Amino acid sequence: MISFNSRPIAAMSGFSLLVLAACSPATKPYEPEAPEPAAFEAAPPHVEVIDSVEAEIPAAGEVEGADPALDSEPDHAGEPHVHGGGDLSITQEDDFLTLTLDAPLANFGLSEAKAPSGTKSEEYANGIAEPFGPTECEETERSVTGRTDGSHGAMTISVVWRCAKIDRVEGMQIHLFDLYPAFQHIDAIYLGPAGEQVAKELTPTDTEIDFD
Repeated sequence: MISFNSRPIAAMSGFSLLVLAACSPATKPYEPEAPEPAAFEAAPPHVEVIDSVEAEIPAAGEVEGADPALDSEPDHAGEPHVHGGGDLSITQEDDFLTLTLDAPLANFGLSEAKAPSGTKSEEYANGIAEPFGPTECEETERSVTGRTDGSHGAMTISVVWRCAKIDRVEGMQIHLFDLYPAFQHIDAIYLGPAGEQVAKELTPTDTEIDFD
């Protein structure tokens, strides 16, 4: 009966296991899966809050460049108002001269609480001015408009003349200072057909405006 010795085989088997173990790759340690990144949320834009500032409204008489001589009471509706003063303009077109005067009611001795109206108000245009020069001019039209805000009032007077030879008219004589002594000065201007202008301040001692 043939007998085999099993020890050498057992030794070889153990050696083979050691070789396989040495050649096998090392087992990787367990790593948990990383969670998916959360969706990016944009930070809200930075908003700077600015306290609202109430704009200052200049009081009457505090407007830059305003004339302190003007009567600028709050209830006057913002219209320049100078007792004793007035604005007068004279324009020439074709054969016609047009005079326009704007002045406070007080200059005419009227209450500023109520402006005149109707045909009776046109009486204030009587004889306030006349053209002068070697020609004849005839009044053809007049109008008077009054206005008031209850405490301050003014009147606008317009008078139109037609002249036979308009080029011979030399100027305008103003009679307001004699008719209504409350007038102290009038800012007058003449506007000619060719764009010429003549400006002058009229006073009780200087009542004419020359067109040349």
